[in-house]
Amino acid sequence: MMRGYPGTGKSTIARAIARALQAPLIDRDIIRQTGVDIFGDLPDIGRFSYELMFALVREQLSLGLSVVVDTPLTYYRTYEQSRRLAQSFRTPLQVVHCQCPPEVQKRRLEGRKGQVSQFQITSWEEWKQWRPRFEEFEDGGCIIDTSRPLDDSLAKVMRTLYELHIQHRQQLQEQGLSDHPRI
Repeated sequence: MMRGYPGTGKSTIARAIARALQAPLIDRDIIRQTGVDIFGDLPDIGRFSYELMFALVREQLSLGLSVVVDTPLTYYRTYEQSRRLAQSFRTPLQVVHCQCPPEVQKRRLEGRKGQVSQFQITSWEEWKQWRPRFEEFEDGGCIIDTSRPLDDSLAKVMRTLYELHIQHRQQLQEQGLSDHPRI
């Protein structure tokens, strides 16, 4: 699951992770924009987009697949919902924190107008107004500096995922459980 401020490279690294893992990518902004395109900007469209995002994640996990979720993970309640969902499938949750220097974030924000959805923050002023909504909490995630080359960030995430996978397999073995799906 991705986490980070707007303009910190979450979508770029999420797509790279999904390609590397050959895993489904679920992008909350695309879901929300599609909902608005079809139904209009209804008051509950944001909630709908999160519910649909989680329904799609649940389906992928029920198939035994890994999934990459592109969302800012702004709120602790979204993190908790993600954590409970992963636990219900006995699968580990890895949060990937995307960070970059403020000048890089500002340049990215101002250069992306309309690239994904009308909901994207596209100016430093919008970001400053939005910033107080971002809740700080600890989740033990992998922190990457997305101002570094994409390959460096991807390599760090892949190492972290590998270590998490090994740790998860050991825990399952200690519990006498298999990590292989039954056919």
